[in-house]
Amino acid sequence: MTKPLDLKHVALSGLHISLLNMRHKPKSTKGRSNEPILDDILPSIRERGIRQPLLVRPEPTKENKNAYGIIAGRRRYFCLQAIVSEGGEVGGVPVCIMNADDDAQAIEASIIENMARLAPTPMEQHTAFDKLSKKGKSIADIASVFGITTRMVKQRLALGQLIPVLKQAYTDSEIDNETIFALTMATKTQQNDWFDLFSTDEYTPTGEQLKAWLSGGGCITVEKALFPMEDYKGTILTDLFGEHDQFADIEKFWSAQNAAISVQADEYKKDGWRDVFVGDIGRHFARYEYAQRTKEQGGNVYVQIGDNGDVKFYEGFMPKEEAKRIDAILHKKPNADSNGSKRPEMSGPLREYMSLHRHSIARAHLLKHPKIALRLTVAHMLTSSGNWKVERDYQRTTKESTDLSLTNSRAEQELSAERQEICNLLEYRCEHFQLYQRYSSPFNIEDVFGRLIKMDDKSVMRIMTFCMCETLKNESGAVEAVAVLTGAKFEEYWVPDDGFFDLLRDKSVLNLMVKDIAGKSTAEYALTDTAKSQKQIILNRIAGQGVKNPSPNWRPKWASFPSQSYRGKGSVFDTWKWVGAIAKERDAKIASVQKVKSKLKPTSEQKGKKTKQVA
Repeated sequence: MTKPLDLKHVALSGLHISLLNMRHKPKSTKGRSNEPILDDILPSIRERGIRQPLLVRPEPTKENKNAYGIIAGRRRYFCLQAIVSEGGEVGGVPVCIMNADDDAQAIEASIIENMARLAPTPMEQHTAFDKLSKKGKSIADIASVFGITTRMVKQRLALGQLIPVLKQAYTDSEIDNETIFALTMATKTQQNDWFDLFSTDEYTPTGEQLKAWLSGGGCITVEKALFPMEDYKGTILTDLFGEHDQFADIEKFWSAQNAAISVQADEYKKDGWRDVFVGDIGRHFARYEYAQRTKEQGGNVYVQIGDNGDVKFYEGFMPKEEAKRIDAILHKKPNADSNGSKRPEMSGPLREYMSLHRHSIARAHLLKHPKIALRLTVAHMLTSSGNWKVERDYQRTTKESTDLSLTNSRAEQELSAERQEICNLLEYRCEHFQLYQRYSSPFNIEDVFGRLIKMDDKSVMRIMTFCMCETLKNESGAVEAVAVLTGAKFEEYWVPDDGFFDLLRDKSVLNLMVKDIAGKSTAEYALTDTAKSQKQIILNRIAGQGVKNPSPNWRPKWASFPSQSYRGKGSVFDTWKWVGAIAKERDAKIASVQKVKSKLKPTSEQKGKKTKQVA
């Protein structure tokens, strides 16, 4: 059990800052003052004195054998000295006296005391943690005492790898955090070279640019490697302050990376791809210059290599000009007379005449075959053939939070999974295949139609349904009508998230939401509160904080089909007036069917009478 601390009053002259205090500084540092900033606490101490004892331990000096070193309370000590220098009087200073023999405990106490008040700088933390380490404390022990991760302890101890001039410049706020953290990866020679640049007027790399400078090229992190790490024969720069370590020897990295790309290219060729083209480093793959073609159609694989070591493989592409030449050859039907000269069998007007009649007859007969029409419809959707121009709705947004919320939503996850299944049904092997081509398709209408003819009705309907889902235009009345007719439940797919609350700014609407979830009295009380405070009320109610009955299923009025409005009647999303009528009609039909079923279903009493008649 720890020995209780002794409490007493000590004269100000009997106190000094202990060397074990994590904020201890020499009396002068190149002419700079070592006194801390006191503006926030000096007025209070001047008015009321010291309310909280200083943490000290016996540390005799040459002048005073009964002196005490201050472990925690450095700023309070300087405040008392300031009062004396102003001509004020200071009596005995309240102190808690620690055991003089346990240096590690004193250091821990100093760090805990200071971290609870004014957050120490990374360099101050380094100095304190380094002292504990030298006293025999392990990294795990230090992390456990202060409730931080071992990684953070390692980060702070890594600052010890810096040369003294860098430490001093960082302490004096001449170097920012990102730059000093990058310098912990540098050798002593590199640190000296960098500081020489820093001391002149020449350009000096900082931050991410400094990381690239250390490796003699770009900053390439280890997760970009396609090869096993044992194939790399160079040095790895360990970045304790970043997400990933980086390669120190760029040439050796590219040697191993290029070898891995070559192996992957050979695998593609063995798998049946016509060819693999490796682009220059840093050159972007311009997809708009290529047409998509499958492996069976002679598609190639193109390799894009980024300056940062990132490698992307684009499967199933062919230069557009080459694709056009191949298509022309495949669909060409030459005609020749007895002399071998090419001559059309029909004149232009005659061909037009026959073509128009064939078109009319085919359309008229198609009316009698809806199953074939279904397949042809889907084929047109997928290839944008003839009079069809189909484009997917990409749900564009400029808000990153909105995009993140949408991408992670249950509805988008279901659509993404179904998209992959549709590609499998159609035997589209390309990764991230573009189902709809506004101007050209890698497949002609006959190819896709032929595949669909072989499918059962259920599979074709599945593909058609998905095509309709992906091409349904955003913010159209059709969206509201579909949701109402299908009985979509908004609350099954969406919950209010950070993206929603970030975009919610109108205080009057927020107050109506507070009224909706927390009641009229709470809303009136919060009427003049900030938007942030009113959002917090809603979040607390959803989570059940401070209330007996939480409301996890609460949704804003907008989150329903049809939607509702906070400021008036009707909906804020209905673009067709009859959407509400559809909902009423649907509900009426459901009620009517249930009524009929209840009449047809015999009651227990009716069942009993029928049984007696039979008997």
